Amino acid sequence: MDNRSADTIFNDKAFDCMDKNTKERLKKLSESIRGRTIQESLPEIMAFIKELPKDMYITREQKYAMYNVLFENIPERERERFNMLINALGI
Repeated sequence: MDNRSADTIFNDKAFDCMDKNTKERLKKLSESIRGRTIQESLPEIMAFIKELPKDMYITREQKYAMYNVLFENIPERERERFNMLINALGI
């Protein structure tokens, strides 16, 4: 797991296509799901994803960084369960 904070991750050039408002919403989402299980967090995560601009292209690096931002404060066992779900879905 990447130990960089959300602020540091968003300084990466890979996030230049993401507007400031979207970055802030992602940071707030990360804070709001802190300490929750995947089941508790998933509705908020899905709502965030649905709100992303439809024409926004997200690179693999951005997806990985977003994953790190969202799951930096979720217990390891929960991250492992989410990884299994992502792998099963082929994401």
